[in-house]
Amino acid sequence: MSVATEFAPVFDIPERARRVERPLASVTNLYQPSPASVAAPLRLTRRGVVVLAGLVAALAIGLVGIAWASAPGASGAGSVGSAAPANVSVEQGDSLWSIAARVAPNTDPRVEVERLQQLNHLTGVDLQPGQMLVTR
Repeated sequence: MSVATEFAPVFDIPERARRVERPLASVTNLYQPSPASVAAPLRLTRRGVVVLAGLVAALAIGLVGIAWASAPGASGAGSVGSAAPANVSVEQGDSLWSIAARVAPNTDPRVEVERLQQLNHLTGVDLQPGQMLVTR
């Protein structure tokens, strides 16, 4: 056996540290506010949840409506009430590109040129003044 395990440790605590002469801290009573002056916590009732859900749904519908209204429309082909004429007469200096830009100003002219070539059975881009082109 070791000497360290045969003897119990001895602690020397001074007498003045063992006795308590006065309390360590004083307790102060603070002013209690009246229940009327304290705001109640915010509570969301069932009716409030329904109203809030309705507002969120209305906002979502409004945003979708604005997005739908601001989206670019379909190409002039086949759209009801289209302002593009059904037939165009080729004038001096016209090209398929200029006619495509005039007939469908909101679409890509490359796509419109290809569509004009298909509708009119054109193999190239050569046009003759007075030639009639189908645009729809």
